Amino acid sequence: MMSKKMEHVLDNLSRHYMPFTLLSPERLSEVVSVVRFVELREGEILQIRGGKANDYLYVVEGQLEVIQCGSVRSFCGPQDTRSRPFILPSEPNTATILARQDSIICHADREMLDNLIAWDEVVHLSEETDAELHERLELVRNSLVFRRLPLEVVETAFKRMEVVEVKAGENIITMGEDGDAYYIIHKGTAETYQMGLYDDQPVKVAELGEGDAFGCEALISGNKRCETVVASSDCTLLALNHEVFDEIIRNPLIKTVHPSVARTMVETGYKLIDVRYAEEFDDHHIPGAILIPLYELRNRMDELDPNERYIVYCHAGGRSAVATLILAQNQFDVVSLEGGIRDWPFETVSIEEEAPPPQAAIA
Repeated sequence: MMSKKMEHVLDNLSRHYMPFTLLSPERLSEVVSVVRFVELREGEILQIRGGKANDYLYVVEGQLEVIQCGSVRSFCGPQDTRSRPFILPSEPNTATILARQDSIICHADREMLDNLIAWDEVVHLSEETDAELHERLELVRNSLVFRRLPLEVVETAFKRMEVVEVKAGENIITMGEDGDAYYIIHKGTAETYQMGLYDDQPVKVAELGEGDAFGCEALISGNKRCETVVASSDCTLLALNHEVFDEIIRNPLIKTVHPSVARTMVETGYKLIDVRYAEEFDDHHIPGAILIPLYELRNRMDELDPNERYIVYCHAGGRSAVATLILAQNQFDVVSLEGGIRDWPFETVSIEEEAPPPQAAIA
């Protein structure tokens, strides 16, 4: 159960700081386990290092100074409406933090934020919005097989899964049979039995409950089932059949291009779409890119020319993969930039650098 103090911290983030302001309650609840919160007393000093992707540092409460490369910048909590996150130097460089008041800071991995934002959009892609379908979608996302796959693969797998009802006492899969499907338990419980080297009878090795998955070993290896799984209560299962499992795992849905290839494609007429937030775009973006944040994309597709070809990018690739899926489903010729702007080795500009110089006053 979340403490009152942590609820207050998350409330500050969700009311005042992008991208937390746009995260769903489900995604916001995940923030606690994937970001780092640090409390500092007035006068305390902390040396901190970002990851490989210039992580964000948010001042949730208090006031502090950040010292980096000889420069000093002051940051206040959300009571200062001008406050923005500090972009930490990428490893191995460090920044030094001096707390001017008792403070709470949030150190957020930018790739993690990309994934949370992208997953929210995947959930919204479903035409159905009832609670049970969202619950099933979360089960698929957290399944071991799909946990490290691109989010668009999770969304496609969910759409192609079948709901299977099994009565207590029935075998769901049987040792020695061919693998027919991958299963996730939505409701109910089951037991797994295997034969050890010196066993005469199958031995129970695991009890399974809601959210647990099984059946992938035979699908991946091509061998016979090495276990029997029996429903210990009436079960509702999500099943992905063998053919679809092979198709989804082995054939990526989203076309990605290496930055060097993307640069050549831009020179030959491809248009760039940046699907990050305006604040990220203002900080730095690829010259010539147009800004359409991911959460606005479905409502702004009429701004795009279906006869043009597009390269979509975000920070690290999570959001652009979802955007590419959305556009591809709407018949656009589109690819995603591999590694996002994080891995773009060529020129980027800020909004200030791209703006034309002010006109001289006429005497």
